Amino acid sequence: MSVDKALQAALKPLGLPVFPHKYTGPALEYIVTSWNMVPELHAGDLSRAARYLVNVSYYLPDKQNPHETLEAICRALVAADFTCPEIMNVDDAERRSGAAYGQHWAIECEYCDGGYWDGEACDLGP
Repeated sequence: MSVDKALQAALKPLGLPVFPHKYTGPALEYIVTSWNMVPELHAGDLSRAARYLVNVSYYLPDKQNPHETLEAICRALVAADFTCPEIMNVDDAERRSGAAYGQHWAIECEYCDGGYWDGEACDLGP
């Protein structure tokens, strides 16, 4: 399965709009996914697998509590064979310009396409 399809399959059931690479619409709460590919398992001058460095950006209104949705995103990614995510608040207070600007959270993980990835043990708690 392609990384874009895997991301859509994992995140769409959360009920938020999910957009690959870019979103410029009016929604206040949404997810944007992006990734970089690193070739792996080189043999005979060819790459036999791809490792994807995945970024899931979660945007939401300024006063909304993000924790429940962040946990749901992480659980969905791990259940879909992505590695245990790292979560970072990447808000830029300098850029804030009025009520329309909200929170931005970055969730980073990896995904492998090529049949050798066994996943990574990750305990997200009860």
